[in-house]
Amino acid sequence: MPDLSDLPNLEKLSFERCESLIALDDSIGFLNKLKILKAQRCTKLRRFPPLNLPSLEVLHFPYCYSLENFPEILGKMGNIRELYLLNLAIKELPVSFQNLTGLHELYAACDFLQLNSSALMSSLTTFYASRCKEWKWINSKDGEEVGSTLSSNLRSFDFELCDLNDDIFSAGFTQLTTVTYLNLSYTNITFLPECIKEFQHLDDLEVSYCKYLQEIRGLPPNLREFRAIDCRSLTSSSSSMLLNQQLHEAGKTKFVLPGGCIPEWLEKESRGPSISFWFRNQFPPKVFCFLIGSVRDDTHFYFIRPVVLINGKVQEYKAGYHTDVIMPELDHMQLFDLHVLPFRYKLMKMASEKEWKHVEVTYEGLFDTSLIKAMGIHVFKSKRGGMKDIRYDDPYTTTKVCPCNFFIPFLPFFFRFLFALILFISLMAYPT
Repeated sequence: MPDLSDLPNLEKLSFERCESLIALDDSIGFLNKLKILKAQRCTKLRRFPPLNLPSLEVLHFPYCYSLENFPEILGKMGNIRELYLLNLAIKELPVSFQNLTGLHELYAACDFLQLNSSALMSSLTTFYASRCKEWKWINSKDGEEVGSTLSSNLRSFDFELCDLNDDIFSAGFTQLTTVTYLNLSYTNITFLPECIKEFQHLDDLEVSYCKYLQEIRGLPPNLREFRAIDCRSLTSSSSSMLLNQQLHEAGKTKFVLPGGCIPEWLEKESRGPSISFWFRNQFPPKVFCFLIGSVRDDTHFYFIRPVVLINGKVQEYKAGYHTDVIMPELDHMQLFDLHVLPFRYKLMKMASEKEWKHVEVTYEGLFDTSLIKAMGIHVFKSKRGGMKDIRYDDPYTTTKVCPCNFFIPFLPFFFRFLFALILFISLMAYPT
């Protein structure tokens, strides 16, 4: 490849499917006005030069299967906002990676990448790693605490499909206390540590398909969404913790986990495809719906969405909303507050004054309603309204007592008397 130092004003440089390209010339790393640098599907590319490109905004080199080293970043480069490391042979990120001072989102999908937390900069808000071999927390050095260089602005941390075990929960794990979303799905963890209680900002936690996960030793105090799909080793005590009444009444929650037992604190149960209640005045502030979905041998994926009807009228969702619950090989439970669903109009605005309104909850998207094994419902009673504004039976149905009901207890005696009378008359008419 030729020397490009004679092109100081070059702003865009792109290589695509250059299958014979092995290395880029060092001059590329010093083009001060270069904004876009791409090398896509250069399958034999092994070397990127050191980079000192203060104007660079896009650095993109996916599917360079032979590239084993991320380029050294020689100076501060603050214009790159997103970086995708996809299907590369890179094994480790250099410490100089921190010189990408404007990086907000990092996506890494490399089979053998060993990630060192010291490579993550303070500007990072989203970190996604897929199929990575190992995560390494930095060791204490010069009085610096373990993991202390991890971004304090980090909000989303995703380890899906990474080859991780319980070592991830070493001392440095507590440096993730700023995240609002944490995904450990498809990993080899066996427990969630007690220290996760310190994650004050974490409201969305996913551990689906962690086949070895057994214990939940703690939960974040503000957790709202939790998914543990196909976590077949989860203990009953951990399931009970996840279905705790106080946990769900404290906030708007939406949980999915394996199991088939209806919590005792649900006031109404149903074995049919729907469940309902009645309210008047204001719609209840919290309404928890519970579903147990059974499994058929020929059905592995369920794409379902709750349907809410008030006096027979379907409550519309905002455009584009859908949800999916995947139930592979065992029964699953879904517990959620109706208020977390993105309705076009808020349920709390459904005022009814003295009139009773009927609320029915069912599901669409199931192949067969027989897949609904059981349903339950719990309406949170406000201090002001209590149960006087909530009914689980039809308030308009009254039982009218028929006058003939008075004689029902005497019918046996009446028929005996009638039989005796007929017999007496017969004897009198035909004496022997």
